[in-house]
Amino acid sequence: MVATIAGGGVATAAQASDGVTTAAPARASLAVIDDFPRDPAPWSDFDWAQRARDFDSYLYDWTDRGVYTTIYDDPAPLNMPAGSKSYRVPAYYGDTRVLQAEGHQESVAQMASVVGATLVGIDKSNQGGRNYVDMLRTFFHPELGVARNTPDGSDDAPGSQSMWYATTANVLYSMLGAQYPHATDMDQIQRSIADKHYEMLQTLGGPNADLTMQDFDFATMTPHRGGRNEGGDVAAGTSAILLWAYERFGDTKYLDGATWAMDYLARAKSSLYYEMLPVLAPYVAARLNAEAGTDYDVVHMFSQIRLGLEGNVRPNWGIMGGDGWDGFDTQSLSGSRTDMQGYAFAMNSFATPWLAATAKYDTRFADAVGLWMLNLYNAGRFFYADQMSPALQQDGDRFINDPAHVIAYEGLRHRAPGRSSLVASADVYDRAGSWGLNPATTNLGIYGSSWVGWMGGTVHPTNVSKVLRTDLNALDMYSGSYPTSLYYNPGTSDAEVEVAVDGTRDLYDSARDAILASAATGTTRITVPAGSSIVLVQLPAGAPRTTSGHEVLVDGVGVRWDTDPQRDLALGASAQASVGDAAAVTDGDPGTFWSSSRADEQQVRVDLGETRRVSEVSAQWRNRPTGDVRVDTSMDGQSWSPLGEASAPVDGAFTGIARDARYVRLSVDGGGLGQQQLVALEVRQRDLALGAPATASSTANALNVPAHLTDGSDFTRWESNASDPQWVQLDLGRVRAVGSVRLSWETAAGKAYRVELSDDGSTWATAAQVDNGDGGIDEIALAAGSTGRYLRIMGTTRLTTWAYSLYSVEAYAPAAVPATSQPAPAISLDAARIGAGGSVTVTGTGFDAGERVLLELHSDPVALGDATTGPDGTFTRTVVIPAGTAAQAHEIVARGESSGRAARAELAVYEQGGSNGGNPSDGGNGNGNGNGNGQVLPSPSPSAAGDTQSLASTGGSGVAGGLLAGALALIGGALLFAVRRSRERAED
Repeated sequence: MVATIAGGGVATAAQASDGVTTAAPARASLAVIDDFPRDPAPWSDFDWAQRARDFDSYLYDWTDRGVYTTIYDDPAPLNMPAGSKSYRVPAYYGDTRVLQAEGHQESVAQMASVVGATLVGIDKSNQGGRNYVDMLRTFFHPELGVARNTPDGSDDAPGSQSMWYATTANVLYSMLGAQYPHATDMDQIQRSIADKHYEMLQTLGGPNADLTMQDFDFATMTPHRGGRNEGGDVAAGTSAILLWAYERFGDTKYLDGATWAMDYLARAKSSLYYEMLPVLAPYVAARLNAEAGTDYDVVHMFSQIRLGLEGNVRPNWGIMGGDGWDGFDTQSLSGSRTDMQGYAFAMNSFATPWLAATAKYDTRFADAVGLWMLNLYNAGRFFYADQMSPALQQDGDRFINDPAHVIAYEGLRHRAPGRSSLVASADVYDRAGSWGLNPATTNLGIYGSSWVGWMGGTVHPTNVSKVLRTDLNALDMYSGSYPTSLYYNPGTSDAEVEVAVDGTRDLYDSARDAILASAATGTTRITVPAGSSIVLVQLPAGAPRTTSGHEVLVDGVGVRWDTDPQRDLALGASAQASVGDAAAVTDGDPGTFWSSSRADEQQVRVDLGETRRVSEVSAQWRNRPTGDVRVDTSMDGQSWSPLGEASAPVDGAFTGIARDARYVRLSVDGGGLGQQQLVALEVRQRDLALGAPATASSTANALNVPAHLTDGSDFTRWESNASDPQWVQLDLGRVRAVGSVRLSWETAAGKAYRVELSDDGSTWATAAQVDNGDGGIDEIALAAGSTGRYLRIMGTTRLTTWAYSLYSVEAYAPAAVPATSQPAPAISLDAARIGAGGSVTVTGTGFDAGERVLLELHSDPVALGDATTGPDGTFTRTVVIPAGTAAQAHEIVARGESSGRAARAELAVYEQGGSNGGNPSDGGNGNGNGNGNGQVLPSPSPSAAGDTQSLASTGGSGVAGGLLAGALALIGGALLFAVRRSRERAED
């Protein structure tokens, strides 16, 4: 069935269920990934979950197939109590090495197969009467306190003397602990693995841990630096291990360790991608940012695993990228970009969904993750014999119809000896001798295929071809999240996708912070916008959403995190004041405020927690100050740099040239009565160029592209050809006022260059000229009044013989301060004339919020009462004019008790009684007092004449008299006389 959505129809990501149109989500740019094809070819839908189940069924079939047996008994497993049982699986199909040496089975095959099968719903703790989970304890070495790639762990065992292998084994065991938390010894094993990895980090420098090494000896707690650096894999894997341990045990030392390991990656100036574990880095960074308040550069972490270059720790290792191979879109696969002109591996590629949950914790990357998973979903099948023609396989048609076709080829080569096209193949045929492989060993890699569950548990087809559902919880261990999935639509038309709803749920798009369907059940249709994505969270029906800092929660569970680089950096930050509690200015609650006397100089200081880039500070006042206001920033809390100063400003922003700062201070000069009340102090980096499309005169290679200049990362860069002149141009989206730019150069910088602006991209005006650039950071103030839609950096002379190389271009609005305006208080009356003893309603505006306002009839003076203003400084109060009040013009005065400011309004009072309106011909004065004395009383001013209109005035003194008012009074008297005569005739 199709569930009915509130209001009928189909829920769209652009329109919430209440009909409110929501803004498109912020989107992060990922060069290279953004260039993946939207229509990957050759296309075929593929059921990855079924392939994973079929692989498990074949691998764990105990049938004796001779040399092609896929599982063997291990009657006396190492590292386990006497009498225990375990098993062994080979690395390749037909590989018998596991029978030739005790304990040489590998975790990347055996442990991965159990974790992967569990991801597609298979209970490996009780499969055919066997508990394969408990049997994996053979990989845990009690004497070391950690797992190793093999039970043997000796120097001649597969994967020995290699830390990426060892770290992978412990990552897999950590995942196993999340899947089977109550398995035998699991708590003890998980605690030990976490403790040992934390101790390793302490040994290597704690917060400054240097993980540059090939291996680590957990027995002696010493690193082996070796001849290669596998530290990137160690860092990413260790950070995941400790983050998950923190979630399991709650020990904050593990969270500290997770950040220490991630810091090693963050400090890297080039890619540390050695084998596969850095695929975890974007996800771990995004989760730490969301849940632990860190500020890791997620673009940087993605960049670690993109196109490898010659200078990386493993030259040219990364994703394939480019234009694909021979009509096959292989861009999303991972491996070597240069071996065989491109050599992708099944294990590395199948593990890629580890990064998928990045989109849950940072929805800016939803489109990039969705596009990557789309391409991987299609290209990953190229490793299978039944998905490729015989001509494109090392073994021809041997396995196409063989049950073993559920085992993938180890790799996919762009070229191979004697071949002019891509081929599904392996290392086996050219490395068999050095590895000791028996002749029957095939090119089908069991170890790589064991990771197919990462694909099967994460990436799923929908009812719309090429619109996939990526399960963002599948590989996000210990998250406790509601069901969360990414739907990405690569097409040019909106897609109507069916969603299977678990019970009765509200369907929430966390990318747009909008409910798409309320109380949905069964199968619900949602519309995914063309070329975009939604991050769909199935919430308990009717559960309210609350906000804590940058996090949106439902029943205490995080469902959305504001990760926009231009968000309020002060939200939730520590704040102190010269007097009083300043926490209210950063708590995000518009109902709370910091209050202080206007008489004395006051200060509020906000600690952002770490160095951030700041260009804008906004103050929101409840009661505005009367003294001058200054905003300063500081790196250390001691030396301060001014951002702006204004006199008694209204709400608004102080803007200036961007600077790095940890502390922000707002100072208010003394002077004036009452109190100033500050609701919020918001701090932002308002970069006009963030995410702007960029083009350039040239690009030196496929990795260092112009899009890097506006991706928000200080790790990525653009590199031109090595010649003059060169330029890079940004489209700011519309004509804007630009006050400054900030350029971050590599060593290969511009010595002489111009900053130019244009409205149309054709006619350019120079806004700044630099003649002696020396690289590093250039903060450049532009000529006053500079505006334009297009911003261009025109390099005319290079600083070195190399190219122009820029990390980032940022643009900021001109320096400004909030307007100075202190609106005068004002009151208005609901009547201009009233009889003594009657009542009048007074409405006031422009007073301080929450202050007591005293009301009096000024001419006597007589106290009429008081009122308390609301948060907007307004009040309404009905007062009674005393019965004995003289019949004449009066003023009602409203005076703020704390601010001392006052407002006045005129009121004409007549005596209550008599005929209430004498006839002028009978001596009545026409003012309604019936005294028959022929006197015309002073009247309200012409601006408020007429007793049916309100009378208003500001803080100036009242003006008595007015001919127009007198005339109206006479008319009023005549009307009353006519009414009286009419009544008399009726009585007769």
